[in-house]
Amino acid sequence: MIPEKLRALGLAVTLGLSLILTACTIPIPSTEDIPSATGAAPRSELRDVPGIVDPDNTGWPRTVEGLNGTTDIEALPERIITASVGHDEMTVALVPLERLVAVGASSKDPTYSNVAGLLAEKPEISRDPETIIAQDPDIIVTSPYFPAEGVEALERVAIPVVQTALAHDAEARLNNILLLGYIFGEEERAVEFAAEVQQRHDKLVTVTGAKDVRPSVLALSRYSDQIWVAGDGSTEGSIIEAAGGVNAAATAGIAGHQTISLEGVIVMAPELIMITQPLAYGAEEFRQDLLNAAALAEVPAINRDRVHIVDSKLFTTLSYWNIRGAEELARILWPDDFPNPPAEGFSQAH
Repeated sequence: MIPEKLRALGLAVTLGLSLILTACTIPIPSTEDIPSATGAAPRSELRDVPGIVDPDNTGWPRTVEGLNGTTDIEALPERIITASVGHDEMTVALVPLERLVAVGASSKDPTYSNVAGLLAEKPEISRDPETIIAQDPDIIVTSPYFPAEGVEALERVAIPVVQTALAHDAEARLNNILLLGYIFGEEERAVEFAAEVQQRHDKLVTVTGAKDVRPSVLALSRYSDQIWVAGDGSTEGSIIEAAGGVNAAATAGIAGHQTISLEGVIVMAPELIMITQPLAYGAEEFRQDLLNAAALAEVPAINRDRVHIVDSKLFTTLSYWNIRGAEELARILWPDDFPNPPAEGFSQAH
């Protein structure tokens, strides 16, 4: 379908030429005055992506709809800030690194971030609007958890802010990539990268999805002497399912992240337990406490010594790196099907 602005431009040019031929000297408008004509050809992959208001408009300005409403983006963003680990992980795959001008402390911390090594030299910001404004960004793309008063402060100084919710299911993950690519003016790279991520996911679930008997898996962590479990709708739960397991907490009716007792672990009787907290925050101590707890001796995962510490940042982030978590868990669950380590990372924008 031809965008309305391009249709109007064609009509203007046709009428202008007709008038010239009849000795009239009305000037023909320049195509430079029509922003949508300066973009690349529309991509069919952008259709039906939530947040893209007009997928046919690949020029500037363009409009997107985030959780905080519609936002007009006047020109290609050259100075990007997200203030969100998951968004930073997505951004470095879509734009040249120099366009991401500053990041939060967590994005530079290898405990939490899968791209910390790429961001080590970036200036550090907090969610204080003053620290962000000091970096002179021309767009902020961030999570729903960015404070509303901070969004208002940034918008008062004419910095566009787009809040998007990153999600862990396969279709939403691809839509996240395509939406961010559109916001950044990197549609072609986004389509290319979405295909790469889809291929990794499909390669995994082609094997795990064919399993008739699936082991029950429980994702646990312990903070402040409270045991937390990841239930239905959690990132960890989606990883368990992609890896070919059954989320024991979801089966027990638990939604989201909830605290449980040792009795709850006994009732759920998982065949495998994965500990998703960082080693630096007591993962090994928690593992030993579970294995040594007399009350848990008959739990299958305990008496078979199937309690595994996993790389926390692959299981708790919200980005395409969750696929790496599913690949690692699949190697634990199905070692004969996945004898070799998967690729460590993903391609980057250049």
